[in-house]
Amino acid sequence: MDGHIRSEREEIFEELCISVDADEAHEQEAIEYFESQFGEADFDPAQWLDIALYYSPAVAGGIIDLVTADDKARSNIAEIIADNLDISYGEDECQQFAETIQFAMANGVPVDLDVVLDGCMRAIDDLDTWAEDDVKEPLMRLREELLRLQGEH
Repeated sequence: MDGHIRSEREEIFEELCISVDADEAHEQEAIEYFESQFGEADFDPAQWLDIALYYSPAVAGGIIDLVTADDKARSNIAEIIADNLDISYGEDECQQFAETIQFAMANGVPVDLDVVLDGCMRAIDDLDTWAEDDVKEPLMRLREELLRLQGEH
């Protein structure tokens, strides 16, 4: 997701989050797996929070209170979303990104809206060369939501 080489346990957690998002698993399974990692040698709650924020809002909601303010401050969710907007720009994805950003900000995770806006503009610029307006529409709505959020903060 961000150049970080993930451990096998992080990959298992990612798969659990993806399964929860696809309604193939209950979020409690992923939340319990997250909880079981505290105290493990290479466990980084910030990295795991980013995985949950990106792949499963339900799991993120279940673990957010378990993550300290210092770990939340190390979240890279803005960069992760921005880096993926060139390949994930559909209606559902953009809606989930907007909800994820709102959720993160409401729960003490700092989100650099400028970083996400830059990613959004890069994706829109890329699409401008070949895509119809309806393809760009979800990104345009995401950009408007980001600008609205920026005005609030």
